[in-house]
Amino acid sequence: MLKTARFQVPQHYAHAGFVLRACDEAQAVREYVALLREREQLHQLFRADDPWPSAHFSLAQHEADLAWQVSEFRAHRSFAYTVWEGEEQALIGGLYLYPSLLPGVQVEVFFWLGADSPVAASTFSEVIRRWLRRRWNWTSVRFPGRDTPWVEWPGVTYPW
Repeated sequence: MLKTARFQVPQHYAHAGFVLRACDEAQAVREYVALLREREQLHQLFRADDPWPSAHFSLAQHEADLAWQVSEFRAHRSFAYTVWEGEEQALIGGLYLYPSLLPGVQVEVFFWLGADSPVAASTFSEVIRRWLRRRWNWTSVRFPGRDTPWVEWPGVTYPW
């Protein structure tokens, strides 16, 4: 959770290669289609061999997940964004920010980019790292499964 009530959580971020938009229920179907298309890749998103999303993942389940993400965003507990190529031309990924309870870690960052994304994962992570430092004032950022191997990561550390 963010410690200051005065901080304005960004709803939108535009970069030359992509646009971030806070998740909302209106994007449910487009996001669901993208999640199914990238399902195998997503099995490594939040931990090694994560079963989410399962082969039987439904639109209703995704809508429930999305409603939770929106409520978390509004409560300033965690922050989910969709990643777009340009201004909503194509949904190319997702970004998830979880303020951390780990000593020396301010935020845990998870993201996925579709196979057809014009943005490389390394470029995306560097841009996000700079944005988090400049806009959020988060300097101790971790990308579990990317900059810290899963075998070295303690697992879920969120406060809820």
